[in-house]
Amino acid sequence: MSPRAYNGWIIGGLLLLLAPVLVLNLMLIANDYRHDKNRLASAWQQETGGVTYAPPISSNRLFKTLRLADRLPQIDTVIFGSSTMLTLGADLLPGHMRAYNFAQTGNPLLSVIGEARYLVNHEHQRVRRLIIPIDWAIGFVFDDGAAPEIDLSAARVPPPAPPGPGARLREALSLPRITVLGTVLRDIAQAQDPRAMARRLFTEVVDEPYRCADGSLARDYDPVFRGKCVGFRADGTATFADQKRVTEETAPALLARAASASSQYAQSLDKTAGQPGAVLLGELSLLIRAARERDIEVILIMPPLLPQLDTRIAASLHSGAKLARTKSVLAAWARDQGLPIIDAGPSEQYGCTATEFIDGHHALPPCYRKIMTRLFAGRPASP
Repeated sequence: MSPRAYNGWIIGGLLLLLAPVLVLNLMLIANDYRHDKNRLASAWQQETGGVTYAPPISSNRLFKTLRLADRLPQIDTVIFGSSTMLTLGADLLPGHMRAYNFAQTGNPLLSVIGEARYLVNHEHQRVRRLIIPIDWAIGFVFDDGAAPEIDLSAARVPPPAPPGPGARLREALSLPRITVLGTVLRDIAQAQDPRAMARRLFTEVVDEPYRCADGSLARDYDPVFRGKCVGFRADGTATFADQKRVTEETAPALLARAASASSQYAQSLDKTAGQPGAVLLGELSLLIRAARERDIEVILIMPPLLPQLDTRIAASLHSGAKLARTKSVLAAWARDQGLPIIDAGPSEQYGCTATEFIDGHHALPPCYRKIMTRLFAGRPASP
């Protein structure tokens, strides 16, 4: 057999294997874009208070914007940020605060400023409190530039825009989509009625509601985490049900890696040698001033890190001086604003333990409860 013929057989065989993958994934993609799952999931949560999300879970601004719009008449406190804040729930704050967690996966501080600015300018008669993270560990405080203009009105949340043919083909053959398809096919094979399961997953908008381990009602608008209670609660917090927790056995090795010169935390500090963005801090100053003019309280917090991680980085030769610069600049800036920054980075000082984290910078509710209890102890309740 000639090399050309051999290559032809190989390519033909690969295409034969990929053909069913392509067809099935195109069916899943078509189903995703056939429905406005953001509005469907938001409406279901508004009605039931259950756990849900609209796909993809890694991009939640549209879903969260709809939820915030529905919740605004009942709340007076908004929690902003990225996934490091996603477990700070309304039940961890003092009883007089009625909060919604508007944090989103990968949401940088500059975007947070734009979001908060919208609420200060448009919802200041309802919102009395903004909780904003000053997050150095994942690099957001080192970004610089103007904060974007962000419109959080529900009317501006667009319906899904179907991708063009080329984009659909690329998405259908992407590794994440092929992984999802594998999960879907496994669920169909294990179902009591495979035909009915296939029909639900490939043609219907949503699966049936079910109960989480804690008894909470849940409904999945995406087959990726079907039946696993992954998503957002009615107060905006994430369940992180798909994430493993740090254990006493895994904590030492995790801490050693996280405190090393090659860790993401050291790399964050290395971006600007620990110097926070000057324009960013200026934008934040303007936000604080506008909030004060409308009698809105701003609470700034450095999110908690794995116990001893902040302390070890501060003492390290590779990053200690950079972290000292970061905190020194932020402290001086905060004094100019007349507004403290709560440094929860050394979480061990609040009594947090390693088992209350899923990694170096994502704390679970028990840790946040300890921090919030200390933060608000003795503070008079404000309307």
